[in-house]
Amino acid sequence: MKLTRVVFYITMGICLLAGMYTGLRVYYFVFFSQLCAILAMLFTNLWTIYAFTYKQELAKKCCVKGDGALLHLEIKNERPVPLSLMEVHIDVVSVRHKTDLMFSLAPFSGKEFDLPLALPYRGIYHVGMTGIKITDIFGLTTLRFDMRWLPYYRMAELTVYPKAAVGSVTNANLVDAKLFGNTYLKQAELGENVAGAALYQKGDPLKRIHWKKSAQQGQLYIKQYELPERERVLLLLDSSLFKLTGEEALIYCDTLCECAASLALHSLSRDRVVRLITSAAPSKQEEYIHISHLERLQQHLASLSFRGNEDLTLAVAKACTSVGAARALFVLTRETSPALNEALERALLAFPSVTLVLCGGARSGGRIHTLYVEPGCDAAMALEGIG
Repeated sequence: MKLTRVVFYITMGICLLAGMYTGLRVYYFVFFSQLCAILAMLFTNLWTIYAFTYKQELAKKCCVKGDGALLHLEIKNERPVPLSLMEVHIDVVSVRHKTDLMFSLAPFSGKEFDLPLALPYRGIYHVGMTGIKITDIFGLTTLRFDMRWLPYYRMAELTVYPKAAVGSVTNANLVDAKLFGNTYLKQAELGENVAGAALYQKGDPLKRIHWKKSAQQGQLYIKQYELPERERVLLLLDSSLFKLTGEEALIYCDTLCECAASLALHSLSRDRVVRLITSAAPSKQEEYIHISHLERLQQHLASLSFRGNEDLTLAVAKACTSVGAARALFVLTRETSPALNEALERALLAFPSVTLVLCGGARSGGRIHTLYVEPGCDAAMALEGIG
């Protein structure tokens, strides 16, 4: 087609020059015939942009990294006039994958495509048609159009959760929670709702005495709550980007979030409460108390924004002031520093267990138990043997 276009335009120029030089009408006739053909092709291309209709939708709007997603696309010509050749570019999640569709539509016809999408990174993405290249059947004229120029056009939004898994020999070195039966029930100092009362036993705190029940029965009773106090695990996630760009940044952020999700799954499956803190907002804590809350945590990690350089040392200090019943602190970052090492050593006074998870950073010694995770690796396998 490119050769045809070149020959056509050269011939058109020659005819115009020949007509001006010789004055013969035949050259002008050929020139204006070619000009009319070009105008007709341009009109057909513009008509194609106006006439075609589309429908695009995702089979699922939320998926876990590594799972498959499907984009369904329908493009129709509901007019009695054929449309030009269309080459449609589809924006997908992976920067390595390029998806282009090429087709033409006869009158009252349509095309349907089911496009599988690779999901190599967590995050929120907009997928669907973007650039459209329209070429007439002779290849003489080309018109490029971006669907995003249309004020009403909306791409499909896809949320990719970080993968959460637990290695086969993972050992968190934390005391497993007991089964909370009547015999082994350890009452919380505070609870959401009072579930009942039990006879006062020596050593029970006086502030839990159920005074109304005690007055009715003539002996001391203590309050029982629906939810006993449980061990808490704090996950401190460094939301700094460390000057990473492009796919390298996507892989790093995905691996760090996958580590956080896997640690959360490990803790929630052992009936521990998980608190998630980010260096961007160290005063704001997201709490997850049941395994059913894992999807909410994954959604939070999927929408987490990484940027600039945050002060992780300050975030560690703030975490130490809100320990509560926290049993362990996990700090997830890429690089460490003398100031951060000092802050983590001070955290050992507040937490029975402190673990540093370094994703792609340089290995460094110290008193803090450190796990090294390579960006892009299987986080669950890398975190096996958590201590």
